[in-house]
Amino acid sequence: MDKNFTPMLIGKESEAFDSDDYIFELKMDGIRCLAFIENKKVDLRNKRNLKLLAKFPEMKDLGQYVRADCILDGELYCFHDGIIDFTMVQKRALLNHPFKIQIESNRSKAVFTAFDILFYKNQDVTNLTLLKRKELLQECVNETRHFNRSRYIFKEGIAFYHKAEELNLEGIVAKRIDSIYQVNTKTQNWIKIKYLKDDDFVIVGYIEKKQHISLILAQYDQNELVYIGQVITSLQNLPKVKHSHIPLFDIKNAIWFTPYLAARVKFMERYDNGSLRQPVFVDFIYDKDIKDCQIKLIKNYDKLDLVDS
Repeated sequence: MDKNFTPMLIGKESEAFDSDDYIFELKMDGIRCLAFIENKKVDLRNKRNLKLLAKFPEMKDLGQYVRADCILDGELYCFHDGIIDFTMVQKRALLNHPFKIQIESNRSKAVFTAFDILFYKNQDVTNLTLLKRKELLQECVNETRHFNRSRYIFKEGIAFYHKAEELNLEGIVAKRIDSIYQVNTKTQNWIKIKYLKDDDFVIVGYIEKKQHISLILAQYDQNELVYIGQVITSLQNLPKVKHSHIPLFDIKNAIWFTPYLAARVKFMERYDNGSLRQPVFVDFIYDKDIKDCQIKLIKNYDKLDLVDS
């Protein structure tokens, strides 16, 4: 079984759309993996072809739940308090001490969701259409609590996206129903449709970089400013500000402002400590009282009723 390749990657991003030519499925917020299962033994590798089974030993049993040797493409992720927690799976992937790895494995078992199949019953199936591969995936995998298949819907991408948005999920992926699987390739046949949250933050300073500046973001916890993180923009975007010599937080090389200016930032998710994942600067907000930039943590996850794949 050849393992010297990487999975097909999404090559396009778009707004939500409807189409008879696509299926739509959830975009899971975890680690993209290929599962090589041969004679019930499992080799789990990320998209850079690095082995992960030692980090997630609970995945060694996946071979007990397939009907033949196979190569599965999917997402490895962890739940925390009922929601998918990207930070948790990332931290687990960085662990090296066997004792700590086993503790985390016992504490919160990871989940592997397969959304494609590349090899089945001694045959390369990458040249089959997506829908045919979905049929083989359903035939191959016997689902458990920690090993399942991705569900999808036909045609109605806009409604599906809005449902994912309503539940504060990462987004969806559109896939052409007649597309083949191309290893080591970015494909325009898979389209990412991401949902970004947004909020308003107090700009309290910035750090100069070579090509840009990193704005320092804060929000109020009642009457106290709390450091949130940073977001990149250009120096040309920065309006006139009132500089201050009083540092608000312990950040080296920062140029500080008197807090009065707010900005809107989009981001993928908000962590428990209030920091942002993948923040994107939108614009400055000039008509907002900065005291209204109050920190709020919102976490919501629920199940979607989907067609079985």
